[in-house]
Amino acid sequence: MIVCWRTVQVPAEQRERFVAWIEENRLVREEHGILFELVLERSAWQNAAKTLRPAEPQPSDAGERVVVTGWPSHNVFDAWIATPDRDRLTDSDVHASVQYGPITRYDVVGGYLNRDGSGIWSGWPHRWRRSSCSWWGFHSRR
Repeated sequence: MIVCWRTVQVPAEQRERFVAWIEENRLVREEHGILFELVLERSAWQNAAKTLRPAEPQPSDAGERVVVTGWPSHNVFDAWIATPDRDRLTDSDVHASVQYGPITRYDVVGGYLNRDGSGIWSGWPHRWRRSSCSWWGFHSRR
């Protein structure tokens, strides 16, 4: 399994639409083997004082997001990059409005995913509860 990491700059007026665009195109990506896709936004809630803390964000970081995708293998990801279906997805106003950084690939060498863990915290946003989260749905279809 590999994980791809990419930073993107999303204009303020496109942020909600960008996340919706990811979801709208989910089925096409899944047909080509994607395991998951997450869009991350820096949280205002950072580490406690007794742990290492990141530097304060700069004003230019306001639109920065991180897109993380999981793929079964490098070959499956390479096939996705080469497919005309991907070209069709990237030929959109939403995609054109975003500045994309390079994709960095990581080989998964260890760790775990607690697929039932989100149910133990009542404070999770509704959209991420197990019953409604797209990502959890992948696991339930295996």
